Amino acid sequence: MPNKTYQSPSSPILVLKLTACALLALANLTTSSATPNSELSINAHPRFMGTGSCSSSNCHGSVNPIKGSYVLQNEYYTWQKHDKHSKAYSDLNTPAARKMAKHLKLGDPTKEPQCLACHTTYVPEQSLRGERYNVEDGVSCESCHGASENWLRSHAERGATHERNISNGLNNTVSLDKRAKLCLSCHFGDESKRVTHELYGAGHPRLRFELDTYGILQPKHWEVDHDYIERKGDYLPIRAWLVGQAAHAASLTTVLADPKASKHGIFPELSLFDCFSCHHDLSRQQWRDRSYGGAPGAVKLNLSSLDLLIASISKVAPEISEELKSLTSSLAANYQRDGAADTIKTLQATLNSKVMPLSKQLAGDEQTCLKIISGLASVSDSSEKNVLGSIKYELAEQIGMGIQAALATSPNVAKRYSAELNNLFKTIERPESFKPSEFDKALARFL
Repeated sequence: MPNKTYQSPSSPILVLKLTACALLALANLTTSSATPNSELSINAHPRFMGTGSCSSSNCHGSVNPIKGSYVLQNEYYTWQKHDKHSKAYSDLNTPAARKMAKHLKLGDPTKEPQCLACHTTYVPEQSLRGERYNVEDGVSCESCHGASENWLRSHAERGATHERNISNGLNNTVSLDKRAKLCLSCHFGDESKRVTHELYGAGHPRLRFELDTYGILQPKHWEVDHDYIERKGDYLPIRAWLVGQAAHAASLTTVLADPKASKHGIFPELSLFDCFSCHHDLSRQQWRDRSYGGAPGAVKLNLSSLDLLIASISKVAPEISEELKSLTSSLAANYQRDGAADTIKTLQATLNSKVMPLSKQLAGDEQTCLKIISGLASVSDSSEKNVLGSIKYELAEQIGMGIQAALATSPNVAKRYSAELNNLFKTIERPESFKPSEFDKALARFL
């Protein structure tokens, strides 16, 4: 896995200020004169106007950042050329996708709602599609920022504020918990769409989510400069990472509490469980190197997001960490027996009232970053082994990204642990070559 970069792959990020000329040109794309926000017609069911409404070089389609602008104005170009979201629809038009659809007894994956829901800005209602809406654009601007009919013009007006844009329907992606929930709606699933065990069985790639790392490597199309901080507040990688883990854990408990989502007929929804509880290569006798937690053959819930929270805040907020640990242990032990409804309810309350507020307010000072790293690194010295006899790849991958987020937050800490981070990432480059013992040794160097 490559280390994060906070630079655009196409050109250096510039610190920018928005000029009146650029604003006026942007506003003129939709109206001949800037209409005051109070006079705009607000549609209760706004249309999705499509990427063509954002792609002008005077808007967000410049090849390079525009000097003198509050925003980069090359956001569309960055998305189209470098962001995998723009290729999400085309992924459905491949032999692999068609083979998966055949396994699932579906039709053309480019027309199946089950596939389009996450691989596109999916708007099935024709009345909500603007003239420039195109499903083939994949996961485009409005998947994240929301249907733009009500805010497309007003967000380019002179004096426009982030608060006013949100009041006009722009999604609040600055709030980390809201951003994480939005990302997780596809990268984990929500009440309307999920990648189930059936989809994994048909060949769907494993879903992964980490708010900070993937937000930066997307690549990001925003710059945390003075104007950004003034209008939206600061951005701290370690805070984004922790909020992402808290949101992931909350999404998991929501699914576990919903019988319709956590069951497939009389069977549990196996995508919620640890794959390696069941899947391994018997011909390689991998079982000789695994303990299976003393329960071989028993499926276990995949509680990696909760395990990460417990470890990461163990030195920052030990009481909350211990509470989470107790509840997580109870959930793991009782879920298959009686559904652990009371435990899940208490766990949800703890995540919402204690863990998420802590995550959103996490400081980015050197000592806090060191405590987070120490907590994550202590997993290597844990006496509680999982089904692999040590750390499984999914957990190792997230630990690596968490430590990297801490280093990206504190330059002094980054200097101290630069070599250790590079060594750690070498052990998690590929899941097929992952060796828990090597990762364990690399992780211990952070203690």
